[in-house]
Amino acid sequence: MDKLKRFFSDKKDYEIYIVGGAVRDTLLGIEPKDIDVALGKNFYNIAEKFANFYGGSVFLMHDDVARVVLEDKTYDFCKFKGETLEEDLKRRDFTINAMAMDLSGNVIDVLGGRHDLESKIIKLAYDDALSDDPLRMLRAFRLRSKTDFKIDEAVLEFIKNNHNRINESSGERIIDEIFKILESNNSYKYLLELDDIGLLSEIFPVFEKMKLVGKCKYHTVDAFTHSMYAIKTFEDMIEDVFKTKHGDEIKSHLEEKLSGVKRLTVLKLATLLHDIGKPKAFRQEGDKITFKGHDATGFDEFKEIDNRYNFSKEQRDVCVSVIKGHMRILGLFKTGASDRALFRLIKDFGENILDVILASLFDVTATRRLLDNSNEKERYFSFCMELIDKYYKKKNVPTKLINGDDVIKLTGKKGKFVGEVLDAVQEETFLGNIKSRDDAIEYVKRLYK
Repeated sequence: MDKLKRFFSDKKDYEIYIVGGAVRDTLLGIEPKDIDVALGKNFYNIAEKFANFYGGSVFLMHDDVARVVLEDKTYDFCKFKGETLEEDLKRRDFTINAMAMDLSGNVIDVLGGRHDLESKIIKLAYDDALSDDPLRMLRAFRLRSKTDFKIDEAVLEFIKNNHNRINESSGERIIDEIFKILESNNSYKYLLELDDIGLLSEIFPVFEKMKLVGKCKYHTVDAFTHSMYAIKTFEDMIEDVFKTKHGDEIKSHLEEKLSGVKRLTVLKLATLLHDIGKPKAFRQEGDKITFKGHDATGFDEFKEIDNRYNFSKEQRDVCVSVIKGHMRILGLFKTGASDRALFRLIKDFGENILDVILASLFDVTATRRLLDNSNEKERYFSFCMELIDKYYKKKNVPTKLINGDDVIKLTGKKGKFVGEVLDAVQEETFLGNIKSRDDAIEYVKRLYK
């Protein structure tokens, strides 16, 4: 608010209000990160001047919204939805989002939003709010995940009867709301509620198929229930992970933003989706049920989800890495995690290797919480932490002691062969068998000339 006050201090003829979630958060004592600014006129021109005043950037998001990004805050400048501020507020989604505040801190509340805020209830701003924009069905749960407020029965009744209408919204808007729900430390609770009311399976139709398979020698529950338990285990255990030897480094890794979304949040989604390949991989021979290859069928299933929700490359890579790699970590637990095996994991998954290990930890622990005849739960935690320790010890091993030109000069060969030699040199360097450029040259001469 201070930046807005300073900028508008000499512009007394402008009708300007902070509106929506920023007002709600301010009244709840939460520092808002996203601030909606409603103006009676010239919203883009004012946004541009505001950005220039503070050295920020302005982007036209929609025909009626201009976004300014300053440090860790986002300011969305827009014109009134209607002719007046009152008309604007009456056309918003929920009463607790339908309040305005002038730059002196005076609250304008025409729909009783402050009362509903105090009563901790999420009510419609007007009767057709959900019908006019079905994404608001999902937003009601996003608000609940942020405040733990009760959702009004009229809202719940509409969603029960119209949850299929969420598909009228764009994939980008839907997944943005899902990511915001996953930001909660208790997203498991709200995902269950989304499932109970029918929204979650509209967003991820494969979940209905997952409810029909999954029980086998290793699992006492269906694949969907297990995936939900994996999310709960994630949220129950993540602080324990942060207390381990490399906890600070892991935390820093998970704080990284992937196209505006914390890696931790993307990893939660990947953990939720890790077994989506099980319905297609399901096989039964007599009493024996298997899901062999569900990592590969999961990748195929994820491509359909990605087509709908258009993830960024970084977000997509985390999800694909977890889906393809979570079973490999369990395999190493059973066979032994050699340095060569770790090298191949890093080669396949890069910096996402930490995400794969953590997702596998939550996956296996969720299973062992229900069925653990051999006390694997604690041993698997120790194994995953040891694997992470190995990764950090090996992380800074030099990887490019020689290049492609060196290989061509040493062997006289070109093409695919050059890449194969460089991979072999990189692997031997990782294993400690090559320690210098001279070692690398000698290795190539000895084996490939």
